[in-house]
Amino acid sequence: MLSALFVTISEVCLKAGANETASSIGCLEWLGITSLGTWQVWVGIVFYIASFVCWLHVLRYIPLNIAYNLVNIEHVFVPLACAFFLNEHVSLLRWSGIALVLIGIWIIARPLLNMEERL
Repeated sequence: MLSALFVTISEVCLKAGANETASSIGCLEWLGITSLGTWQVWVGIVFYIASFVCWLHVLRYIPLNIAYNLVNIEHVFVPLACAFFLNEHVSLLRWSGIALVLIGIWIIARPLLNMEERL
């Protein structure tokens, strides 16, 4: 969960930093290098690295085929964070997709919860 939250924070910060430099003109603009001059991009990079560290920790304890599916919760967090912090519109079709992701995560996580109760 923490890894997914860190990725969400990272993505929102990276988008905010990219938006801040969207109108800048330069010979290296097409590489996106000018965005490295914003604090939001650097915060995004730090949270992306933190997410990677969390992900490595998770992989020590949970099988990859389960962990990889559970981390898809970020497909719920990112649109919600974009709507809340960046005022982006989330369409009805996207909400439907978010509902499907939540149902899938619930199906995958349910056996894990039952297994944990037995321990």
